[in-house]
Amino acid sequence: MSSPDNQSTATPDTAFTKTWRYKIGLAMIIVGNLGILLALGMPALGADAGTVGAMVVGGELLSLASIIFLGKQGFKAIKAKFTGFIKTGYVRPVGKVRHYIGIALLCTNVLTTAILALYAGDSFAAATPQGPHPIVWGLDLDQQAKLVAWLFLIGEISFLVAIYVLGADWWGKFRNMVVWEAAGK
Repeated sequence: MSSPDNQSTATPDTAFTKTWRYKIGLAMIIVGNLGILLALGMPALGADAGTVGAMVVGGELLSLASIIFLGKQGFKAIKAKFTGFIKTGYVRPVGKVRHYIGIALLCTNVLTTAILALYAGDSFAAATPQGPHPIVWGLDLDQQAKLVAWLFLIGEISFLVAIYVLGADWWGKFRNMVVWEAAGK
């Protein structure tokens, strides 16, 4: 039938990534997710809820429809590329600049947590039975809610990005910093 000389040496995932099905499926995922991301910014541009909802639903449907083209093989290929990209950056040796950026991001997390703690203390101190939602730091209740939400998001995102930026070796260094070992060992 066919000799080994005539057969392709490419793995099935590599061969599948060159097909039109994979390319269309990948384009559908990208366009669908971009539509969802754009929908997040549309309220700031004055779009109504119907438009934003249609963009989110349309993006989700487009991303789900990509399964028809990708199938299990395409999903595995995308997953392998994405995790490979993430892992190479994480396990790569960390230079001085990257280390300082990671430390600055960790400090951002600590700073936002401290600001949230100060805000909570000031807010509880200013609350009374007559005025349970006081003006704190010159902000009304709606502005306070936005402040808390943004500080929380910035703090959590900066922590997650810092862990990635600091790299895999950082966890070992941190563990050695906080774990006590006897002098005789």
